[in-house]
Amino acid sequence: MRSLILWTLLLFSTTALAAETRLVVRARARDGKFIGTSMGGVRVVLRDGQTGQVLASGVTAGSTGNTQTLMKQPQVRGAPLADEASAKFTATLDLAEPRWVKVEVSGPLAQRQALATSTTQLWLLPGKHIEGDGLILELPGFVVDVLTPSAHEFVKLAKDKKLTLPLRANLILMCGCPTEPQGLWDSTRYELQATVKHNGKPLTQLPLKYAGKTSTFEAELSVQQQGAYEVTVTAYDPVTGNTGVDSTTFIVGGG
Repeated sequence: MRSLILWTLLLFSTTALAAETRLVVRARARDGKFIGTSMGGVRVVLRDGQTGQVLASGVTAGSTGNTQTLMKQPQVRGAPLADEASAKFTATLDLAEPRWVKVEVSGPLAQRQALATSTTQLWLLPGKHIEGDGLILELPGFVVDVLTPSAHEFVKLAKDKKLTLPLRANLILMCGCPTEPQGLWDSTRYELQATVKHNGKPLTQLPLKYAGKTSTFEAELSVQQQGAYEVTVTAYDPVTGNTGVDSTTFIVGGG
């Protein structure tokens, strides 16, 4: 009976000492803005750094943030990067003692072919909130989305003829920020390439050029044989190291 009373008192004491502790987590695209609702957000998971126990999880929501603040004006030490609308996830924990926490962000959730993950660790102290800009994790990469040919599209090839097919892809940053020549995200420095296989064997490589529409790039592929084709489009920025990949397949049959 005495041990039960002592255990109850200890539990009550620990609970009484627990303090609500808030942590704001944001994900920012490399060379871009925050990743928010427009891109499906990013999944945020907080785990105990020693046991792996999930402490909190959720998805960032909100806007990509202020373009002027994030991309144009010089960043002054201590000046906030986020505003009230900027995408975030707020985790609320009850802590009775310092806790070593692993934070993981994965996204963008609306474009899973471009999914990237970033992690870090930090100590959370009872009642000591980390808010404002909070904890910002960077996600590198591009979102590449092959538009044409559509997946497993079937096209006919007339006998003794050749066919010219358009290859078209969309290219944006992880935050959804648009790309175009001489734009804020200047595509003239990006390297976009389509690698084509025919029946599993390398066939050709083609550069993609700006198609006259924001974030859209294209090339033309000459097809002379029936069979299964695979197109892989890659993007690379030699300045930031951002990369991205997407693929599609199409079938060429007889006419």
